[in-house]
Amino acid sequence: MKIDALHCLTEQAVADLLTLKMVGARDRSFCGKCTYGDIHAMAHVILDRCPETHPQRGYLAIFTMNRAVIAAAIVAALAGGPILILPHDISDGALMDLASDPEHTWVVTDPDRTLPDRFKELFVTPDGHSRTPIPLNAGIDPGAPLLKLYTGGSTGTPTIWTKTVENIMGEALFHVGEHQISCDDVVVATVPPYHIYGLLFSVVAPLLAGARVVDQTCRFPHEIVNTVTDTAATILVSVPAHFRALKDHDFSGHNLRLAFSSAGVLDEADERNFRQRNNVFVMEVYGSTETGGIAFRCRGRGETFFSPFDVIETRIAEESLKIRSPFISSEISRNDAGFYLVPDRVKKCCVNRFAILGRSDAVVKIAGLRVDLDRVGSVLKAMDGIRDALVLAKAVPRGRAFDICAFVEGNCTPGDIRQFLSGRLEAAAHPRWIKVVDQIPMTRSGKYDRAAVAALFEPEAG
Repeated sequence: MKIDALHCLTEQAVADLLTLKMVGARDRSFCGKCTYGDIHAMAHVILDRCPETHPQRGYLAIFTMNRAVIAAAIVAALAGGPILILPHDISDGALMDLASDPEHTWVVTDPDRTLPDRFKELFVTPDGHSRTPIPLNAGIDPGAPLLKLYTGGSTGTPTIWTKTVENIMGEALFHVGEHQISCDDVVVATVPPYHIYGLLFSVVAPLLAGARVVDQTCRFPHEIVNTVTDTAATILVSVPAHFRALKDHDFSGHNLRLAFSSAGVLDEADERNFRQRNNVFVMEVYGSTETGGIAFRCRGRGETFFSPFDVIETRIAEESLKIRSPFISSEISRNDAGFYLVPDRVKKCCVNRFAILGRSDAVVKIAGLRVDLDRVGSVLKAMDGIRDALVLAKAVPRGRAFDICAFVEGNCTPGDIRQFLSGRLEAAAHPRWIKVVDQIPMTRSGKYDRAAVAALFEPEAG
């Protein structure tokens, strides 16, 4: 698909969404008890209660996990309503961070939440508004800001990124077409809807396709299995950590036709285990909050390497990947040709396909030698008794520039680990510090909480 074609299709899809042109859409269930007609009614509530602040649009912060409310806020924003702010989580701490910024005025939240006085609370329900769709017109152009969202804060202070109508709606529409998501699909997600991946696959793509979404965000294996089977879900949206947790679980009598994985590279054994136990292919999506999706692969179809989306141009030289994409946030610096250097190392494997080698900041110099922290982690994961491992480099004030720290999930000892690594890694790559735990800290979006792990290797942490 050409970018110009995607641009036109996105404009048409937005127009159809705002006028509910899908056949029978008004009474079709979107999420829980909310129909598509309810989504439109709630969008009118937002437009009525958050009037435009001249000369600019206002801001509406989303502090709810309710996917129907988030969908209504998106519809309202497309019709010229406030720009949406999706926090890195919906904790009180994230709310207080938002309270220090005078730009954010309205907050949509759950009824039992207490907000700081400076916010204008907004509880959104379809009550009091007609569920008969009142057509809305597109109020902003495809290049205008639709929402702002944060990175997960897994590596430190969260960073906020602006996403335009084309960034979000265009990418969601691409996946709807590529994976044939339709009104017959039921989506279950283990990722919260304020995370870019959860937002795209469990709110926006279903909204454009007329699909149904399960509002519950499942995180634990039995919860995921029961929800998928009880709701007759056809699509599972999850992350590598949850696929690993599902390795001993079967979805008996399920209706799944496809599963998605993102927020990290899915381990080959975890993918194979899930696919063979459940006879369901897993589509791995590679990308980030700031870049949007970049590429995907499906090992069940024999795809060893990642293939870029056909609307994205790539250039690979040595271990660097540059992309030109309609899904990139406006804050990202690009070269004169419009290409952005992705902060991951890749290897070109065949025509327009590549393997992901790891993070660019995962290669450090120890005693003058280059050490790949991702490779150290891979060697650790091959040891019996280790379920998972995260390897970090900690700057030291004197001597070697870095110490290698290994945070291991399993039932072995540091001595066992050092013995296992002997002869498998060069001396400079051996971790100086090793901690063994029952479970590696994760963010709500299913990524390693690198900041929390790094803090555990600080002297004051004991």
